[in-house]
Amino acid sequence: MNLRITINLDQDPTPPITEYSLSQLMQQHLTHWPQGARCATQERDGEVLFWNASINKVRQARKEATPRRGLIPLIGLRYQMNTTYFEDDDATLLAKDWQCSVVTLEEFVTAG
Repeated sequence: MNLRITINLDQDPTPPITEYSLSQLMQQHLTHWPQGARCATQERDGEVLFWNASINKVRQARKEATPRRGLIPLIGLRYQMNTTYFEDDDATLLAKDWQCSVVTLEEFVTAG
């Protein structure tokens, strides 16, 4: 039996966009906020990044980021505190506002 696996590196790995905002996904799927993180963003593959950089720095980077480049080159890996993915039936969930949303700890606590 010959098994052929094809990997297309040009294919966009973006999961389907949900009807939920990043804040709503966090309320539904996040049990606790990582200690030391000030805010969170989401990348196009669905990865949620938690940052300890200033919220203004993250908001500015979110405005300047492109989908393919992401935020790490703009903010710096040293400010990344934690990461997670939100899934439903083994499918990654991507927020409808992933390209612009910055959710703060205060917003997360207040919404909960």
